[in-house]
Amino acid sequence: MSETIARAAAGLVDFEQGTVNRRIFVDPEIYRAEIEHIFARCWLYLAHDTQIPKPGDYVQVMMGEEPVLVCRDADGTINAFMNTCRHRGNKVCRSDVGNVKSFQCPYHGWTYNVRGDLIGVPGHSDLYHGELDRRQWGLPKVAKVDSYRGMIFGTFDPGAPTLDEYLGDIKWGLDMLFDQGELTAVPGVMRWQMDVNWKFASDNAIGDMYHGFWSHRSAFLAGHTAGNGAASNASLTPSLTNGFTMVTKYGHGFNASYVVDPGRFDPGNPLLAWRFDPKVQGELGPLRARVNRANLLVFPNLFVNTGSRDLMLRNPMGPTKIEIWKTGLVDANVSPEAQRAAVRATNRHFGPAGMFEQDDGENWDLSTAAARGTVSQRYDLNYAMGLGNGELVDDGQSPPRFDTLTNEHAQLWMFRVWSELMSAGSWPELEAHHSEPPRRF
Repeated sequence: MSETIARAAAGLVDFEQGTVNRRIFVDPEIYRAEIEHIFARCWLYLAHDTQIPKPGDYVQVMMGEEPVLVCRDADGTINAFMNTCRHRGNKVCRSDVGNVKSFQCPYHGWTYNVRGDLIGVPGHSDLYHGELDRRQWGLPKVAKVDSYRGMIFGTFDPGAPTLDEYLGDIKWGLDMLFDQGELTAVPGVMRWQMDVNWKFASDNAIGDMYHGFWSHRSAFLAGHTAGNGAASNASLTPSLTNGFTMVTKYGHGFNASYVVDPGRFDPGNPLLAWRFDPKVQGELGPLRARVNRANLLVFPNLFVNTGSRDLMLRNPMGPTKIEIWKTGLVDANVSPEAQRAAVRATNRHFGPAGMFEQDDGENWDLSTAAARGTVSQRYDLNYAMGLGNGELVDDGQSPPRFDTLTNEHAQLWMFRVWSELMSAGSWPELEAHHSEPPRRF
C-alpha cells in the first residue's frame, strides 16, 4: 500500500513545468510514505561531535519519528541505536543528555550498555530459565553512523551509499562554515514546534532568496543585525546576480550571497574576526571568501546557515507539524564573552523569538493551512522562477554552480529528488534511475 501511495505522490511534482501539487504538504498517507521512503532511508543529521566528547556521553535525538540515543564508547566509537526497550517498548532513557555506563529500562529493568547490547535481565536464570538469548535482544541499531567535520549522521538503511557519497558536493558548501574556526556546539539544544509541513521549511532553507526582501523587510528597516552580529548589507529589492546557487546529487543545495560592502564589517567585532584572518581566508579560497552568508539544506531536513552558525533540524511530527532543534556553534578559541555575544546574536535572528524565525514560521504555517482545502488542492504551486534561464558555470572555482542568486532552481531540484525517492522501492532502484543535477534549468 505504501509503495502505491508513494509512487502516486511522486507524480504530483512536475519538474518540466515547475509545479508542485499542494496535496504533498498535508496528505496523511503521503506523509506515512515519506517516513518510510525518505526518513527511514536517507542519511539524517544526529548531533555534533562536541556534544558527546567523553566516553559514556550521550544525547537523545530523533530520526524521523524514531527516538535514538547517540553514545560515545570507551574507545571513542560513536554508536547510535533506538531508544525503545525490546521487552515492552518503553524508553530506556528519558533524559536528553548525560553520561552513563548503561541504560536501564524503568519498566522491568532490562539493561543495555552504551553499544545497545542487552547486558542485564532481572530473573534471567529463574524466570527465563536461562533460555533468553540476550545477544538477540539488543536495542535496534542505526545501520550506519559516520561524520563529516564534526557533524554526526546516521541512516537506518544498510543499503544506503556512504555518507561521503551522499553529501557529495554539498561538502564544499559546509566547509564555508567549518573553515571559519574551531567550532564547538553550544551546550543544550533549543526546541520549539510549528504547525507546518516539514517540506515548506526545507523549501525555504535550500534557497529562497525571493522571500527575504518582503517577509523580513520590517527587520531590515528596524536595523536588525544578521546572525553573526554584522550589519545587514541586504538590499530591499531582490537581486538576480549578487551571489550564486548550487544543487547537488541527492537533493542538497544552497544559495550564497556575496559581500556587497566589506567596509560594513567591523574589524573590532569578535564575531567577525575570521573575516580578517589570512589563514581562514586562504582556506576558504577566493570564491567562498566573498560569501556574506549561505543558506544550505542537507536533504531532507537539516538547515545550515554559515552566517549565524546554526545547525537546525526540522523534525517531522505529522503531516502538519514539525519540531525544530537548533544547535548553535561558536569558536572554541574566542573569549567566553565573544561566545555569549554569538549566542545572543543568533538567537535574535533564528531562535524561537528571533526576528527572522517568526516571519518564516508564520509563512510556513499559512502555506500549510492553505494546502488543506479541497478546492485549493486543484491549484498547483509555482516553482518556475528562472526556469529555462539557468546556465551552469563550471570554472573550477567550485563544483558546478548557477551564477544567479534569486531563482527557484534548488527548490525545484529538491522536489524532483523527493519524487524520485518516493517512487523508488530501494536505494539500488533509486541509483538505477536517479537524475544527475541538471546542467541547465
